[in-house]
Amino acid sequence: MGITIFTLSLSAKYFGVSLEKDVWVLALNCIIILDLAIWGPFNETFRAKFIFFKEEFGEDEALRRTNSLLIFTNIITIILVAFILWKPETIAAVIAPGYEGQKLTLLLFMIRVVAPSFLFNQLTQIFISILNAYNSIYIPEIAGFISSIISLLLIIFLAPQIGIIALAYSYYSGLILLLLLLILQVYVKKIALVKNLHHIKLSDTKPFLLFALPFFFPYFVGQIAGIIEKSIASTLGTGIISAIDYSRKFSDILLGVLSSVFTTMLLPVLSLKFVQKDQEGFVFEFRQIYQLAFLIVTAIAAIFTACPGAFIAILYQQGTISEAALLQISNLTMFYSWSAVSIFLYLIIGMSLISAQKGKYYAFYGVTAQLIMIGVNLALYRFAGVYIFPLSLFLAHALSAWLMFRKLPYGKRLLSRTTLKYLLILIAVVANMYLLNINVISFSSPYVTLIFNGFLFTVILVSMLFTFKLDEREILVKLYNKFLVPQK
Repeated sequence: MGITIFTLSLSAKYFGVSLEKDVWVLALNCIIILDLAIWGPFNETFRAKFIFFKEEFGEDEALRRTNSLLIFTNIITIILVAFILWKPETIAAVIAPGYEGQKLTLLLFMIRVVAPSFLFNQLTQIFISILNAYNSIYIPEIAGFISSIISLLLIIFLAPQIGIIALAYSYYSGLILLLLLLILQVYVKKIALVKNLHHIKLSDTKPFLLFALPFFFPYFVGQIAGIIEKSIASTLGTGIISAIDYSRKFSDILLGVLSSVFTTMLLPVLSLKFVQKDQEGFVFEFRQIYQLAFLIVTAIAAIFTACPGAFIAILYQQGTISEAALLQISNLTMFYSWSAVSIFLYLIIGMSLISAQKGKYYAFYGVTAQLIMIGVNLALYRFAGVYIFPLSLFLAHALSAWLMFRKLPYGKRLLSRTTLKYLLILIAVVANMYLLNINVISFSSPYVTLIFNGFLFTVILVSMLFTFKLDEREILVKLYNKFLVPQK
């Protein structure tokens, strides 16, 4: 998270809110959207299905079917990359219908630049999923951390010389290094991923396809929603897309980390508990991560509601961004931090439904969320402007999370009480911090403001932990006894 935020700060320093940054965001997001629309369902459901295959048919059979899936996805991806390189104007017309002349030329060039990343990104996702299925959780994350540092260094050294293309060099270097490190780890763990290639059959991909099929609809509609958002934003003025990207990144980084935890740690564990028909273990494992993740989301919402300007000033004021743009980014950051709460609920409940073989509900209500977003954005963007995007994001995912919650297989009553308790804590913490910052706290330095609010959040949250007798207070008690109480 720290590396990503620092990279974001450097991006603001060198590129600000400019046409070049807008074009980079449009082109890269377009490829990411395409990747998610086509392969997102496979990547999200692969771990659970692999575990089922491994338990039912053995490791060799699970790997043989995985080989078939790997080759199938790569062939399709190569064909799509070739088409994008040949006809980038097809995509440009969808994501930026108002672009013409120099804007359009620059966008077409950038789409061609980032198109091959589609293949590299999909390969990394497959290898990470395979390693996670073998309980290799930390190595993929460490490999990602190393590649992120290399990417960061390349931006620092290349951005002053070659401008926006430095982001492309940085992005590709990180992707390729990550892929090499993942392949090395597969080799070290002796996972026979390329064994018996002559036994590969296209029909072996069918179980993965059928298991992931319900998720194609929410992913596909979700990417359409993303394209419509970018298309609307491109009509609101130069720099708006960059402003949205800068402000949304903080909540996206958090959600990316939490999503990684859910898919790499929570999903395999819950899938195994469900297969073993261990209802009590299923609910216990779910609550462990659910409660802790809720407190993390509370921290993000509290800090970005209480003092978003301080955070934005520290990261972005060193660049060429105007005061008006900084204020807009600050306000958007606050709103996106609240949308992160509803998306967190949507993601973690959805993961539990996948692990309990109820993925069809996750898919259906995922489509519902995206359709609500599309409708609200199209209907109200002229009235609310750029602020409609975080609002529609919050409303759509909050409603879908509530609908999915009713489909949980076990422990709905216990989890309802837990959710209500933690929501009340979130509201209480955020309200107290916001009121104190409005009426009492006034520091000229953004660093002091941020540090003080971090301390304030800690004090309020700890008091809440003991007032509401939350399970997490036991962690603090154990730490206190271990480090502060004299040992006999």
